[in-house]
Amino acid sequence: MSLTAILNATLDRLDEARFAGVVGTDGLGVEMVFADEGSAYDLELAEIELATLAAAASAAAARIGAGLVHTITVESEALSMLAALVAPGYFAVLGLQGGDDLSAARAALQAMVERMRAEL
Repeated sequence: MSLTAILNATLDRLDEARFAGVVGTDGLGVEMVFADEGSAYDLELAEIELATLAAAASAAAARIGAGLVHTITVESEALSMLAALVAPGYFAVLGLQGGDDLSAARAALQAMVERMRAEL
């Protein structure tokens, strides 16, 4: 199954999801799919910012000797963003409407990561 198919399947699983993708700690997005192209948020900018956050978190953990970063969560008023390590240097990301219950989103993100590891 392709990366895009895995991302779309995750979006289909979560009604509140706005986007799903993979970003690299080099600051670049690898792949991103959007649930709502007419979103009030700049979701393409969110992709860049998540890649930047992943890079910063990974660099900070390395500098203090803490090892690999496994997850990142950013909760804002209107948008929650989750990231989970797929492979060193690459994070799967999921963006949801702010205020939603993140337990289902975390489970969906983990399932997405496991599927990526198994199929790609």
